[in-house]
Amino acid sequence: MSFAEWILISALVVEFVLRVLLEVREVRRMNGKLDRFTFFRILPIVNDVFPAEANFTSDNGGAFVNAHEKAHAELHHGIVRRSLQGGFALLCVLTLGAAGVYLRFNLVELLLLFHLIFAVAKLGFHMICFAEEYEADFVAAKRVQRGVAIRALESLLLKEFPRTSLFAYVYRTHPTAQMRLGRISRTCKKSLR
Repeated sequence: MSFAEWILISALVVEFVLRVLLEVREVRRMNGKLDRFTFFRILPIVNDVFPAEANFTSDNGGAFVNAHEKAHAELHHGIVRRSLQGGFALLCVLTLGAAGVYLRFNLVELLLLFHLIFAVAKLGFHMICFAEEYEADFVAAKRVQRGVAIRALESLLLKEFPRTSLFAYVYRTHPTAQMRLGRISRTCKKSLR
C-alpha cells in the first residue's frame, strides 16, 4: 500500500469514528434512540448519496413563511446555492484531476479522495446555507410583526424532529427551529435598540 492510500484510509477511519461519536452524542442529548438512517449516515461514501435530512413536514405557510420564502427569492439565495454547488463540484473535479495526474491515484483512491473533499465542502456549504436562512428570517421578521415570526418558529419547533446544532451543521442545509428562534430573538432585540 502506498503512503497516499494509508492517508486516505486513515482519514476514512477518523471520519467513521467521528460520525459514530456524533450519533451517540445526538442520542444522549435528545434522549432518543438511533433512527433508521443512522447506519447510512455513518458509512463513508454511502453518506454522500444519502439525501440531507428534512427538518420538518411541509407547511402550508403563513405570513412569516411566505415572507421568508420571498426574502430568499429577493436575496437570490437559490442562485447563490447553485453557484456554490457548481463551484464545489469544479473544485472536486480539479483536485481529482490533479491527484490522478500528479499522484497517479487509481480509481478507488480517486473515489476516496472525492468523498473526503465532498464531506468537507458539504460542511462549508451547510454553513453558508445557515447564514442565508438566518438572513431570510431576519428580513421576514422585519416585514411581519415580531410576534408573528416568533410564533411561526415556535410552531415549526413543535413539528420538527429534534436535533442538536452540531448534528444540523453536519447533516442539514437548514438550521434547527431552536437555532432559528434563538437567532431571530437576538437580532430582533438588537434591531430594536
